[in-house]
Amino acid sequence: MGLMQITNLSVEHRLSDVSMSLKKGEMLGLIGPNGAGKSTLLAAISGLVDYQGRIEFSGEDLAFMDTTQRARSIALQPQFAQSAWALSVHDVVSMGRLPWGDSDQEIIQQAMQQAGVLELARRPVGELSGGEKARVWLARVLANQPRVLLADEPVANLDMAHQQQAMQGLQQYTRAGNTVVVAIHDLALAAQYCDRLCLLDQGQCLLTDGIEQVLTRSRLEAVFKTSLHIDLKATPPQVQAYAGTQAAIKR
Repeated sequence: MGLMQITNLSVEHRLSDVSMSLKKGEMLGLIGPNGAGKSTLLAAISGLVDYQGRIEFSGEDLAFMDTTQRARSIALQPQFAQSAWALSVHDVVSMGRLPWGDSDQEIIQQAMQQAGVLELARRPVGELSGGEKARVWLARVLANQPRVLLADEPVANLDMAHQQQAMQGLQQYTRAGNTVVVAIHDLALAAQYCDRLCLLDQGQCLLTDGIEQVLTRSRLEAVFKTSLHIDLKATPPQVQAYAGTQAAIKR
């Protein structure tokens, strides 16, 4: 039994009978084409959408967990987030401490450092680029120090250097004994940083297993509908569409 057990999780028209176990100290990557159900699964785990089935955290049904305890234990970095106020980066990251009722500056500074936004601390969020904002939202979630961190496309708007930094920060977070579940389109990054992968397609979990077991050419080509070159022995791993085919996941 893992830290979190998901059993027969369904969301109307979006997910169907998804079951998996989330382990302490691992990063699980959610992969699959657009509309596969990755964001919906993260939203269900975080309590943002109604679902059928059962989600247990440390043996306790999330449906009956105290809301404050749940907010401290599980946190979501959404794919799209906006600040309605003229807040500084420091202020936004500090909001990650709201479930704990404090503003622990050491934790906040560490979170900004991990997300690569420490030098932006005094900047108004509204003046930042899309990639910089994405790193700020990641820092806010890290400041909460949840035992389960859910990240929905945390590297989508980042350049390659900051993609590496963000994934390294999430990997470091798991090595401290936490669990990270990340929805990610870049299969090469997923192969490089994730411990296990869950392949979703049309709202169903086709397979949850190790990198080499999930990232097979026949399986991925059937799901993504394109020809792929896969070399998991390369450093870093390579997963890319052949030139002239429909673009899939490139690195």
